[in-house]
Amino acid sequence: MFATNSRSSFAHSAFGLKLATINLFNFIEPPGAFYEFSNIYTEEQWHQKRAWLNRYIGSYQPDIIAFQEVFSASALKALLEPLGYRFFSVVDEPEPIDEYVYRSPVVTLASRYPILSALPLRADPELSLKLGMNEDFEYSRLPLFATLELPSLGQTDVYVVHLKSKRPMMEEKKEGVERTLHDSICAEISGSWASSIQRGSEACHLMASILTRRSHTNNPAIVMGDFNDDIDSEVLSAFHMSGLRSITEDMADLPLSHYQMHDSWDLYVKNIEDSSLDRPSTHYFHAKGSVLDYVLLSNEFNSSDPASIAEVGDFHCEDKHLINPKFDHDTYSSDHAIVSVTISLRQ
Repeated sequence: MFATNSRSSFAHSAFGLKLATINLFNFIEPPGAFYEFSNIYTEEQWHQKRAWLNRYIGSYQPDIIAFQEVFSASALKALLEPLGYRFFSVVDEPEPIDEYVYRSPVVTLASRYPILSALPLRADPELSLKLGMNEDFEYSRLPLFATLELPSLGQTDVYVVHLKSKRPMMEEKKEGVERTLHDSICAEISGSWASSIQRGSEACHLMASILTRRSHTNNPAIVMGDFNDDIDSEVLSAFHMSGLRSITEDMADLPLSHYQMHDSWDLYVKNIEDSSLDRPSTHYFHAKGSVLDYVLLSNEFNSSDPASIAEVGDFHCEDKHLINPKFDHDTYSSDHAIVSVTISLRQ
């Protein structure tokens, strides 16, 4: 049973809702270690990591934050509560490798507004079979699906995601077996494609869940997280409603726009009518920048639609720790920029 949306009146036009997505890059409280026993923060390093996050929140004051790469959810919750985030959700746990050593970090959601429900988003076995996957296919990292009660917007669905990385999915090297250059090249090619298949399948499952939810409710929808790919890539084509060939407007009682998810950057640029802006990168690999972190919004936030109720008033990419780092402040920050979006009610 899906809850129906109960939107409040839009009387207070000064309403502003700030969303942020933050990849925390191995957020783990000592003596816990990420991946290997040697990866344990000292108390000073752990203090620097938390202080960096504190400074960002103090400066930009997001209302809702989607986090990725969290090993120590309880420590994150304890850090955020004094800062006004009374509501916090996590729906998965990192996987222990050995005593104090963990892998498979999780996503979490923090909010100044009530989180009415929070659930793990599972892959649909029937859809997996249609995709040519095994029916036991699962996300590499479980997304979090929550419904929040927000001022002026009412019940709003929020998805926190961390899609499969581009790191090749490699078979473990067998002991005593030497790999030739040919073997290594083949393994790299096949492993990279396997990662793309996993990531693209995750995008398809995620969009299918959003579509199903949207068909049952009037709740606005927000998707935030690390997509590990360009949103316009073929791998993430599940998000591209414009590419549908066999769908027409007369096939449903709701317009197709009801199901469209929009990149908040595109909505921002369109709203301020300045297409000359260069989009800032959110990640760098060998000094080459790319955009991996996104906030996607349903059509309720698209100011081009007369039926929309809100719009993207501001877009901020916090990347100083990447392009101009200060050793004392940023050494243990993150390898991703922070994307922050401000939502305003339409006048």
